[in-house]
Amino acid sequence: MFQSVYIAIFFAQGALIPYMTLFFSQERFALSPSQVGTIVAILPILSIGIQPLWGVVADRTGRVRTWLILSMISAAAISFTFLMATEYVWIVLLMLAWSVFQCAHIPLVDMMTLEYTARSKVDYGTIRLFGSAGFAIAVFVMGRISDTTWGLSSTFVLSAIFLMIGGFIVSRISEQKATQEVKMAPMHWSSVLTPRFLWFLVGGMLVFGPIYANNYYFGIYVTERGGSTTLVGTLFLVAVLFEIPFMKVAYQVVSRFGSRNVLATAALISAIRNGWLALEPPFWVIWMLAIVQGLVVGLLIPVALQFVRQLVTRQVSSTAIGLYMALTSGLATAGFNQLSGWMIEFNSVIGVFWVYMLMSGVGAVLWMMLMRHEVKG
Repeated sequence: MFQSVYIAIFFAQGALIPYMTLFFSQERFALSPSQVGTIVAILPILSIGIQPLWGVVADRTGRVRTWLILSMISAAAISFTFLMATEYVWIVLLMLAWSVFQCAHIPLVDMMTLEYTARSKVDYGTIRLFGSAGFAIAVFVMGRISDTTWGLSSTFVLSAIFLMIGGFIVSRISEQKATQEVKMAPMHWSSVLTPRFLWFLVGGMLVFGPIYANNYYFGIYVTERGGSTTLVGTLFLVAVLFEIPFMKVAYQVVSRFGSRNVLATAALISAIRNGWLALEPPFWVIWMLAIVQGLVVGLLIPVALQFVRQLVTRQVSSTAIGLYMALTSGLATAGFNQLSGWMIEFNSVIGVFWVYMLMSGVGAVLWMMLMRHEVKG
């Protein structure tokens, strides 16, 4: 059932996120690239404050399942309204309302899953990889549909349908009572904002920001190079399919090389991949780089999430996860989305990937410095 929830949540994201910039770039909206960048930056911007709040609420009440169902159904209901909005102001207002609930899905389902895997001694990666599978299928299917008469408008419809399906599945999972033991415990931010955790967060923002922003702007990169939306979906499919085996073996890799080595190396590979894309290689190289993207994401997501839990105590783990996701998938992604829109407007989409390369490289260096500091004690 956890695997099914991940499929539903990430199918909803895969049907929407990679095509959102293409959707709002249509002529009928008459929006500039910077306006599109602002629209797609709203979700990650709101995540900065809302995701930690969802985590705090979950820690205080111990009702993670209830909040997850509420957020999924609410986001699904609002999704349908995007089909009727064409004015920039109304799109922004709808995106604000939708983002409040949308940004809760992944941190809340991760909280439920991590609690379950800790009790049941199950590898988190074996569950999380089903999310990658759902994302891959959605991106591929949406790429095919977008070239038909249904067009890009079907993105929000498919996303809403799968969120409603996922909400029903979540309702069939029993509430984990383990969270009730700590719901009234006093929470001190000093137990969350440790120096090691803050150092890790800074590097994570620089590494994950380009990775998540890539999901919004890679479609524009491919289409401006002469590719079709079907090709965009196929490349995302390849990338995400290769996430699955790497998520499966992530903990075997960590047990051999250590989590910090894995994180720093994957971040460095991500920087190289972005730089290679900026060089405008032929499409056969882009296919290979899609595989590299799968390797990077397949290792980074499960290893980084588990590393967060190691850096804080169990009593504040939900809050730490919410803060981690707010700053990486929230603040960093918002910043890179907005910066990418400006770069396209004043330069080109190629300049976007030069920025991604530089920032990912800096993040990799910061994680390497954290690793050296730990070794030195």
